[in-house]
Amino acid sequence: MSELRYPRESTSKPIIETPPVSGEYPKMSTLKPIIETPPVSGEHQRDMSRGSFGSSKSYDSGPNPGTYVIQLPKDQIFRVPPPENAHKFKRYTKRNPNRNYCRSCICYMISIILLLIILLGITFGILYLIYRPKIPTYTINGIQIKGVNLTAAKVTATTITPVFNITVKTDNRNGKISIYYEQGSKINIYRDGVNFCDGELPAFYQPPKSVTVFSTELSGSGIVLSKSALEKLLNQQKNGKVPLEMDVKVPVRIKLGSVKFWTMTVKVKCDVAVNALTVKSKVVSQKCKVRFTPW
Repeated sequence: MSELRYPRESTSKPIIETPPVSGEYPKMSTLKPIIETPPVSGEHQRDMSRGSFGSSKSYDSGPNPGTYVIQLPKDQIFRVPPPENAHKFKRYTKRNPNRNYCRSCICYMISIILLLIILLGITFGILYLIYRPKIPTYTINGIQIKGVNLTAAKVTATTITPVFNITVKTDNRNGKISIYYEQGSKINIYRDGVNFCDGELPAFYQPPKSVTVFSTELSGSGIVLSKSALEKLLNQQKNGKVPLEMDVKVPVRIKLGSVKFWTMTVKVKCDVAVNALTVKSKVVSQKCKVRFTPW
């Protein structure tokens, strides 16, 4: 009679892995993947013939207790750099030496320009504190007007050829600054937006703390006055106040001690009123604004 033999139970102790405490996850390094190998041909039938599906010793339905499998989504597996940014990484790491050289030159030039501007500002600040420059004042002493014959007998459109002889006084109030008035100046006299006459100022030198008076002649031709403009002009002359506008633009050079600076521009705008447009006209009122521009 055949002897039945039962397999000897393993004397080794089972490995019991305790689950992690709440909130604590197992380290990735301690996790071992579970690899299931397919059964050899015919082995599956022998296992099924043994009878019971409930026996854990004869059939394993899943991982051992205490073993955890963590699956990460593919989009959360990071690389350095990511594949889609690999070409950007290569482009940024390959720096063009010529571009860096040009950039350095531009920064160097900008730094030099800023330094020069700062030095010029400091120099002008020191000169201003030492010399205390003052803008000269300009006054119109007299105006003689010819070529404007207005009569109330015939109030119609007319053409005039005015000639203005003006006398200007300029006062240099600076104690250590002299002014050179150069050629190329321009002076215009307007009335209601119409240019009556124009001309230029003479060139002269004005020393510090001095007053200079000069005269110049301005002329115009073919000035057409409409009937309404002529009537308005006659009424203003009857009231003893005819308004005029004068614009002056003259190039000058300033001298501080023995240093002579570059050519600058003086712009003068005056609102002048005379009692009549005649040779014996007198200045009733005037208001002048002076502006210095360094170019």
